[in-house]
Amino acid sequence: MRALWLAAFLWLCASLQGCGLPQSAAEFESTPEVAFLKATVNQLVTHQHGAIKALIDPSVQHPEVDSALKNLQAKVPAGTPTHLEAVNWQVMRTTQIAGRDGSTRVANVAFEYTYPGPRWMIASASLAGEPGQFRILAFNIEPIPAPLSELNAFSLMNKTWKHYAFLVMALGAFSVSLFALLRCIRTQDLKSKWLWAVFICVGLVAFSINWTSGAISIKPLYFSFMSASIGQSGWVGPWIVSFSVPVGALAFLATQALQQKKAAASA
Repeated sequence: MRALWLAAFLWLCASLQGCGLPQSAAEFESTPEVAFLKATVNQLVTHQHGAIKALIDPSVQHPEVDSALKNLQAKVPAGTPTHLEAVNWQVMRTTQIAGRDGSTRVANVAFEYTYPGPRWMIASASLAGEPGQFRILAFNIEPIPAPLSELNAFSLMNKTWKHYAFLVMALGAFSVSLFALLRCIRTQDLKSKWLWAVFICVGLVAFSINWTSGAISIKPLYFSFMSASIGQSGWVGPWIVSFSVPVGALAFLATQALQQKKAAASA
């Protein structure tokens, strides 16, 4: 029973990774990062390029910034946006920004504008500093042919063999882990049962596929819970399907099979 409670606790921890994010559209739009990015977009379309340049962090100043801002302005659809959709909001601290001592608060924010037509674009920025003192590390405008919720929708249609292979492997890795965990819980007189339960829940090395683009990534030094995950990046980002080698589950099942073989041989 202790193993079952421990597994439930680990699952809860994994489920709470998104804590701290704005939980509604209203919360997202009320954040200082979104307010700053909306103001920056407005300055862009109203030709207030000097105001934007004044807020660019010294670590990323570039002599071609004027032409870059003109190019961004040309990407903004004509008209007044009719809808704003949350895309990304992430805050972290880093010591990797040149010219800054200690850690710096960095916020990555992005939203989707809908324009009459309809037409869509993504506005995104990376901002350094505390609210009220933001400096721009990156700023981009990207027109898109359809809403991200539609472009990144999870679908089994028109996918490659790689997509299906990753999905099968993820389901297989999770099934092996779940089977081993249930068998561990039900096994009587198992020594160090709770340690086995923890080990069974661990998957080693992450193999992931971006469900929208088909891009594959491998993380050798990565431990995953129950050896598989299927989740969306951000609110309307691409779905990521991942699986890991269920080392704990395989080790437990192999140990059990060996013990049963020894027991049968001595009977």
